[in-house]
Amino acid sequence: MVKTTESKLKRLFFTVSLAVVLSACQALPLNQSQAIVHDEYVSSGDLLPIEAITTIDGEELDLQQLGKRKLVILFATWCHDSNRLLKALNSSPLLEMEDIEIVAIAREEDLETVTAWRDKRGIKVALAVDNDRSIYRRFASGGIPRLITIGENNKIIKMNLAEGEQQLAKIVWQ
Repeated sequence: MVKTTESKLKRLFFTVSLAVVLSACQALPLNQSQAIVHDEYVSSGDLLPIEAITTIDGEELDLQQLGKRKLVILFATWCHDSNRLLKALNSSPLLEMEDIEIVAIAREEDLETVTAWRDKRGIKVALAVDNDRSIYRRFASGGIPRLITIGENNKIIKMNLAEGEQQLAKIVWQ
């Protein structure tokens, strides 16, 4: 009797678990065209809405300085796509280019978390934190990582959501 009840409970647990898993699969997008679309608050041609930012190392970056292209990345340390992007960028020739300034801004993260994350992964990109999402809110309602390319005139060239593979190919300079 005990084994029968135990067996029925196991079977019931398995059935409920399977139903939950299958319903979750149906709730997830099957391809990129069905992905959630987030509102974006900047467009190509807009001025970069950040004047300056302080990195986690205390360096003040003047993002309104003319004459250099800029790559601003909005990311989170817990996000797999963000980790993949910054790992790829870390070994990219973009880091060696003198005419490009790169800064990655961690959304809703603190200094200690981002510093430990950088040190563990050997990230070479300048990093900053956006503790309260006030910087992120100037760009979009959701979605990370985001790649924002800015021309020498401080006007946004393009903002791309860089999910998935081949993320560096989503950097657009024209």
